[in-house]
Amino acid sequence: MGAAALGGCASGGAGGPEAEWPPLGGFLSVEGVRLHYVEEGSGPPLVLIHGANGNLRDFTFSLTGKLKDRFRVIAVDRPGHGYSERPVSGGSDPAVQARLIAAAATQLGAERALIAGHSWGGAVAAAWALDRPDQVAGAAILAGATYPWDGDGGLLYSLGSGPLGPLVGAAARLYVRGDRAKGFVEDVFAPNPMPEGYADYIGVELALRPDTFRWNAEDIDRLNRHLAGMAPRYGELAMPVELLHGDADETVGLTIHSVPFAEAARNANLTVLPGVGHMPHHAREAVVIDALDRLAASSGLA
Repeated sequence: MGAAALGGCASGGAGGPEAEWPPLGGFLSVEGVRLHYVEEGSGPPLVLIHGANGNLRDFTFSLTGKLKDRFRVIAVDRPGHGYSERPVSGGSDPAVQARLIAAAATQLGAERALIAGHSWGGAVAAAWALDRPDQVAGAAILAGATYPWDGDGGLLYSLGSGPLGPLVGAAARLYVRGDRAKGFVEDVFAPNPMPEGYADYIGVELALRPDTFRWNAEDIDRLNRHLAGMAPRYGELAMPVELLHGDADETVGLTIHSVPFAEAARNANLTVLPGVGHMPHHAREAVVIDALDRLAASSGLA
């Protein structure tokens, strides 16, 4: 399926998860791909890029409200997630996603911006900084997946990205419901508590729609090979980079990803968060905001 596959979902039609978790913002078209974004606040432009299994609601739950008095915040649904369409080819490549989001930011008048990516979104932020350094004033990478690791993304995503994808997705939709869905979200936050109301707000069922499930599986299953090509280039990065990573993160390992990134990039600052898991922008929101303020100051945009 191509970019038009999410056309019905993007309209927020009656019934299904779209009715309960409708689009929160506006839409624009980049290379024929429709992207969903939320924009609020004023100040230096800051583009937020969410991780796997998610959408921009991960940021609008709390963080954007805390940032809008100091930044012009632009949160984007990554291509194929939330209410953003997927390009016909190359959609699982962080560089392709970065190119589309960068063009969207330009359309919105953010020709030079701060960017922040969480988890899989960290790979997009890294690709954006590598390929368009003139547009990136500074980058924050939150528990970001930036280096290849031993193994793969796991059997679920390997099967979900292949010919059995529709069957795997259908089984996941039957299994991940109600309290079980909440339990999966809690696991992502572990060992930190999940904020009250987050599971109801994020819209887990948006990620379980057939196309979104398959595209998310592709993202995860193919990420390792993309990072293998990106990682040797991190020494090219000269803009300020803030890395924040919990030492209790069992999803994206601190020593595999952020530690070598901090050593490779020329102007990187790594903040290790004791006892924090994979969601630092929730578990230590104030620390993340401080890092974004430092990034704005060091980039000259503050």
